Amino acid sequence: MTALHLDGIKVVGNLSLEQYSRIRQSHVGTIGMGVASAWQGKGVGSRLMQAALAVADDWMNLRRVELTVFADNEAAVKLYAKFGFEREGLLRDCAVRDGAYVDALTMARLRR
Repeated sequence: MTALHLDGIKVVGNLSLEQYSRIRQSHVGTIGMGVASAWQGKGVGSRLMQAALAVADDWMNLRRVELTVFADNEAAVKLYAKFGFEREGLLRDCAVRDGAYVDALTMARLRR
């Protein structure tokens, strides 16, 4: 991901938080996040996660928040673990990156 400029604003990261629409899973949300390469390791991901989890807990009342991350993205896995996410499963050959199959991890954070 590269930084994007919009009307003088530089976008260096984004995060989506979606609540499942099925009644039986309305307590569950999923996160997708990306940070521009030049901004990784500078706290952007932590700020995004902190804000998203505050919304998940305080406004959406989500009990479970889940995500998927490339298994070899050690920095992202460490970031998610810092916010209480735990590894739940391995998705083998889940995606294609640079012409090769790569594995992904499923991770989740439960609020009890």
